[in-house]
Amino acid sequence: MAGLLALGAAWVFAATLRKPVAAMLAGGPPARNFRGQEIPTGMGLCLLLALLPGFFLLHLGGFISAAILWQQAFWLALVSLAGLADDAWGNKKNRGFRGHFRALAGGQLTTGVLKVLAVGLGALLYSLPLSPGGLVAAGVLALSVNAINQLDLRPGRALKGALFLLGGLALAGSLPAALGCGASLALLPGDLKAQYMLGDAGANLLGALVGLALVTLLDPPWHLAVLALLALVNGAGELFSITRLIEGSKLLRWIDQIGRPQAGK
Repeated sequence: MAGLLALGAAWVFAATLRKPVAAMLAGGPPARNFRGQEIPTGMGLCLLLALLPGFFLLHLGGFISAAILWQQAFWLALVSLAGLADDAWGNKKNRGFRGHFRALAGGQLTTGVLKVLAVGLGALLYSLPLSPGGLVAAGVLALSVNAINQLDLRPGRALKGALFLLGGLALAGSLPAALGCGASLALLPGDLKAQYMLGDAGANLLGALVGLALVTLLDPPWHLAVLALLALVNGAGELFSITRLIEGSKLLRWIDQIGRPQAGK
């Protein structure tokens, strides 16, 4: 019951805010997608604005405590706003951990490095009081953020990947995952049509939701295994082209192109 309420409420909020937020972002600096088209970016802000009242409704319904509301809202807002800053002022020439830290070694402080620091600090604050288990949970939170971000290279890809993961976690009983599913479903059609881009504000937020669902749903002994898996995923994303891997698989390419009008053109 609570999961359906969360999904429905987040969908309504996101569907209502979708056009106003896109119109607001269209007035700012445009970004170029993989086809070179200029479209609004930072639509992850709409996801955040849909999730926060969703958490509040769950609190009013007695499904989550005030402490959990503020703790989880803080984590998600921090990640999304750090991503939004990177969308607005980031240098797209530096990509991935290697690109940003290579720039830092050369004396250039990028918004990407600041985002990494903000996400890392936020994960540690969320996991207080720190303990060996808390540090592992913080690692799961931080690495989940970048894992989904690696998919945000084609229309709808990050949302599809997040929906696959969040859907399973929602069915297992995660309320944050159910909220994420509802908001993601509302934004998916426009993202697939390349009407806007989620940007880091959205892709990072989706990853933060996945990490939040994992650490709150799974027992602590499983956190270490999840952390190891996330480390492998992040490492693979730094070394290999995700797009090339998807295009090299007929099944993954078919899934990637579902719902995308420009697929195959």
